[in-house]
Amino acid sequence: MLFRKDRPLRVPSILALVVVAACLLLYQFANFREERAVRLFLEELQAGNYPKAYQLWGPSAAYSYQDFMADWGEPGYYGRPKNFKILDSQTRGSGVIIYVRINHLKKPVAFWVERKTRTLGFSPISDY
Repeated sequence: MLFRKDRPLRVPSILALVVVAACLLLYQFANFREERAVRLFLEELQAGNYPKAYQLWGPSAAYSYQDFMADWGEPGYYGRPKNFKILDSQTRGSGVIIYVRINHLKKPVAFWVERKTRTLGFSPISDY
């Protein structure tokens, strides 16, 4: 029986555990789609598909394809990622900051992902 006098807290305890587990799962996967956008971007770079990666970045006049290649191309500052690891993500306003360790870089790269469009950019906040 579920409601016996010798176990009065069984149902509330189970409900509390379910609520805590649900909250932990929501916290863990809150920024899943944005992290996936960064992962897809970096995988395109790994494959050498720079035009597709630039489209995922979100082309603009302020950050041309030449600028993009200067950052992400083979001889670029960040270079072609050989390996990467998503370290953390934080929701901020209309987007998400995602911290990624790339290749040999000592500091993680902070990406900004706009929630509505899933376009990427460099985060204005890079403290990690």
